[in-house]
Amino acid sequence: MFISAESKEKDFEGYTLIFPAVSVGNVGQLAVDMIISTLWMERIGYIYHDSILPLVGNDPFAHPESISCKIVTNCEVYENSENKTIIIQQRSPFVQGKRASFKQWLRKWMVEMKISQLVILTSSHAHERIDCQLQGSQFRFVAGPKFEKHEIEDMKSRLEWQELEKRLSENGETEEISSPYIPGGGIAKSLFKDCSEEVKVCILLLFCSEGDNASDALQLAKHANSWLNIIDMEPKLVMGVDGKSVKMPGLSWKVPYSWKLMFGSQVDRTLFH
Repeated sequence: MFISAESKEKDFEGYTLIFPAVSVGNVGQLAVDMIISTLWMERIGYIYHDSILPLVGNDPFAHPESISCKIVTNCEVYENSENKTIIIQQRSPFVQGKRASFKQWLRKWMVEMKISQLVILTSSHAHERIDCQLQGSQFRFVAGPKFEKHEIEDMKSRLEWQELEKRLSENGETEEISSPYIPGGGIAKSLFKDCSEEVKVCILLLFCSEGDNASDALQLAKHANSWLNIIDMEPKLVMGVDGKSVKMPGLSWKVPYSWKLMFGSQVDRTLFH
């Protein structure tokens, strides 16, 4: 269930929900961290569900000079009301055999909250690529049946995106669009299939391998933003105190401060003296 941090009920009608699937390299989750950190998105609650392993930890978005004391849990919800966007950040994997119950709950919750669009961020094993995927952009997208043809064409032409290639099944037949081949993509494929009849669903994915996937996460976040326009990176002209126009820079990507601790602290060099 969704536990709101506020007493008043939230209205998500017309909102876009961004959900990162727990996948290879945790690229989707890292990309979401970048978006939350850049927009300083507000935590509006958390999701309590027995399908997700329990977790508690320090606030990953806290600045070292901050005097606030916050903790995070295994699955939290963030909102940017200006762009009508909410993000579910899942920080721990599913309990074995419980994925289906979470997908069922999420689909029902989206319908109740009147969410208009679901964007699934995920990744796929690089070693599973076919020949035509080895070169060029490692980004792919899969649009659900509720997307109009002109919307998909806009993604291809304006954004220069490439749809995920179809695969041949074991009997030699080309797979259906409702069942994309995404090895290592977590629940992205099944969630796409379960929710595609209820809301507009789109999968954004990147081929990668396990390792330091910060650059992959930034690339995926940039692709998501180029479509959704939730972070305004364009410079603006504002009126200065002297009446003259001043060019102000747009937002830039803000890496969560906790990422500095990814590989631990540096070794004390006096040890080698």
